[in-house]
Amino acid sequence: MVEASESIPSEKVGRLESVKLRILAFGLILVIIAIILLQFFIQLRNPPEMKLPSELRPSWTQNESLVKTMAFWGDVGSIIGGIILIIGLLLVLYGLINRYLEKRIRESEKFDTPLLESFITHLQSDKNFILVFVCTLVFGLLWIFNIMTYPPEGPLYFLRESYLQFYFPDVPLENLPSLSTYGAFAVVQDTAILLIFLYIIYVRLRPGKQLGEDFVNFAMDRTLFLVVLMSTSLYHAIGHLPFELYGRGQWGTGFTTLEAWIAFDKIGHLFASMAITMLLVAIIINQFAKAGARSEGFTLFGLVVAIAFMISLGLAWEIYEWIMNALLAMINAPSHFVDEILDAPKDLLWNAIGAIIGAILAYVDLKRTQPIEINRM
Repeated sequence: MVEASESIPSEKVGRLESVKLRILAFGLILVIIAIILLQFFIQLRNPPEMKLPSELRPSWTQNESLVKTMAFWGDVGSIIGGIILIIGLLLVLYGLINRYLEKRIRESEKFDTPLLESFITHLQSDKNFILVFVCTLVFGLLWIFNIMTYPPEGPLYFLRESYLQFYFPDVPLENLPSLSTYGAFAVVQDTAILLIFLYIIYVRLRPGKQLGEDFVNFAMDRTLFLVVLMSTSLYHAIGHLPFELYGRGQWGTGFTTLEAWIAFDKIGHLFASMAITMLLVAIIINQFAKAGARSEGFTLFGLVVAIAFMISLGLAWEIYEWIMNALLAMINAPSHFVDEILDAPKDLLWNAIGAIIGAILAYVDLKRTQPIEINRM
């Protein structure tokens, strides 16, 4: 009887931990949904075509009733998206505090090694840490440079303006900022990447019960994956420099020219798919190894699963882009929809090629190293 009564608190604790984890996951889902909604409705509220000179605007912009309707639903959707975002962030904050940070807040963790000493030690002995640190430093410099060139008030905007004038010679200077490719969205993407890299460095310097520490260490111990990941990230940041590699003509619209198939955006899909697939292969094979399935057949099966998952992930992203552009086509410029139809098949092709190359590279890497055993994934 005593043993049964003592087991009850531990069961309750387990249920509470499960509830906290579900709250965190639900909050993350709400944040993702809110970002998607805001991306759509903000563009609906402020379509970039409205900032063009009147003679360059598409015909639908002359329909005042349609423009007002778009603005109304854009405002309504933005408010709804903002509310969902706030709720999601609160749930994420609650989940993080109660699931991961509660003990650390109540009882501050003491580290035996000072931060600077730990940093110097890793620079002297951890080649993967050096790789991540140097790439993060370069990426951060590119991030700062991009921020200084995007807004018209930025001190280096004149560098971007000259290229925009070249792309759009008939557009007045005051209207050029609205045409800068990706704009703030690109900076948000690069900011998220930079924060992830900084957190990876922090986890390496301050090990011990950090959020996602096992996963970070698992990824950090795979040099080839890190090389591809860092190259992809730097490639992404360089694409948003003032000369606008992601700009006009670099999306690869159409099928008949070589540039349409090897445009900057398409190579970006290739690199990203390679990096993600390499990590997927490592995770899947590692899980097989933990279960005692170490045969060549299981390894090849893991490669197929990783490739299929990556292709499915790319397909899900293209479906999302297609839906957003299809909705815009019904109330906005039809060219959005047409361009996406021409763009998606090539993106999927490059995703598939990147997944296959990534799986091959991961297989070669796994031949050299044993799968790393971890307790939590």
